Amino acid sequence: MRIVTWNIWNGGVGRLDAIERVLRGQDADVVALQEANDRVGVEALAAALDMQLVYGDANSEFAVAWLSRLPISRSENHRLAVLDKTLLEIEVDGMRLFATHLSAGRTSADEPHRNEEMEAILAEVGATGDVLVGDFNAAHPVDEIGEPPPEEHAPTDYVSRRPIELALEAGFIDCFQALHPSEPGWTYLAWHPWARIDYVFARRPARACDVVRTQMSDHFALVAEF
Repeated sequence: MRIVTWNIWNGGVGRLDAIERVLRGQDADVVALQEANDRVGVEALAAALDMQLVYGDANSEFAVAWLSRLPISRSENHRLAVLDKTLLEIEVDGMRLFATHLSAGRTSADEPHRNEEMEAILAEVGATGDVLVGDFNAAHPVDEIGEPPPEEHAPTDYVSRRPIELALEAGFIDCFQALHPSEPGWTYLAWHPWARIDYVFARRPARACDVVRTQMSDHFALVAEF
């Protein structure tokens, strides 16, 4: 199974044709989209790619979506009250796949809520969830962090890391880090990469996991094969 996860930035408005070309080039079986705000546009994207769409309305405008060219046997939108967005589940080929998007915020004051979100997500995913992907707005505990651009207003002495620790403590493998331990793998910002905040977590090692460098969003995409 080949999986892509990508924050397409504000619904991909004005960029959906280019986003389609990027996704077509990745030839994924399933695609998780964050900031899938424009439902009509995302429906058109799924149709153009000949993929089934499962759309997850969120507790804010920042929806989550799954696209799949494999049959989806079950889906559920876990719109937990604690989440700023949502947690969207599909079952494909016997695998339970989850996509989410944690709250943003670049100061220590934002950390307790983001940690609470991650704890709730992991409780919902449980021990039988196979893959968890998305934009986690947090860095791996040992990741190198670059210098953010001034417009990010991100303090260089503070980076959110605990949400990723929680995923690792729950038994998930950080697929990119496991395969590329010496590479930064920064996924954000696309025009000024300085942090890795997009992840594919899985219960078993991936055969491949790579960053897809593209300027069609403010995030790079991430692709993994199992």
